[in-house]
Amino acid sequence: MRKQQQGMTFIGMVILVAFLGLFAFAIIQLVPVYLENMKVVQVMNQVKTELDGQNATVRDIKRALEKRVDIEDLRDFDWKENYIISRSSVGYIVSTDYERQKDYIGNISLLAEFSHEVEIAR
Repeated sequence: MRKQQQGMTFIGMVILVAFLGLFAFAIIQLVPVYLENMKVVQVMNQVKTELDGQNATVRDIKRALEKRVDIEDLRDFDWKENYIISRSSVGYIVSTDYERQKDYIGNISLLAEFSHEVEIAR
């Protein structure tokens, strides 16, 4: 009577660990990018809460954005380029559309694209 072998081979285990290691390294690289994005969205929501219904002007919105970006310490995020303020029927729309690229391995990079908007009523 023959016994059937069960389990994983050493080579199979090495391949699995390498794959999981690459996946974990990608997550480690992207966590700061998503934390920055959470701060960007928080700044937009705070400005909306502060100025919604206050008859705010574009200048007021820019001042509030600048203040909040400084408070949240968003060093790599240039608010003048990344926040776009446009007029809407009920007030202003503050939107952001940006991307972050992180080096991964060799000439392979990870790219994250973000797009958010809030409407500030007059």
